[in-house]
Amino acid sequence: MVDAEKSGFVLHDTTDPEVFIAEIDPVLLVDGVAVTMSLVQIFRVRDGRIARLRDDFSPDPVDL
Repeated sequence: MVDAEKSGFVLHDTTDPEVFIAEIDPVLLVDGVAVTMSLVQIFRVRDGRIARLRDDFSPDPVDL
C-alpha cells in the first residue's frame, strides 16, 4: 500500500515541449514498515497521450 501523504515527486521540464521528467519517491507500507523507493520516469506526450515512457528505479529501499 502506498502512503500518499509521505510520498513525493518533482516534475522537470525539458527544452522539448513533448518531454518531461518525473522523480518519484513513493513510500510503501510493507508489513507495517514504511519503505521508500526511488524512481525516475521520462515521458514523451503527443496529442495529450503518453507516446513513450522510460522508467528507471532503485530496487533497494532508500532513506530520504
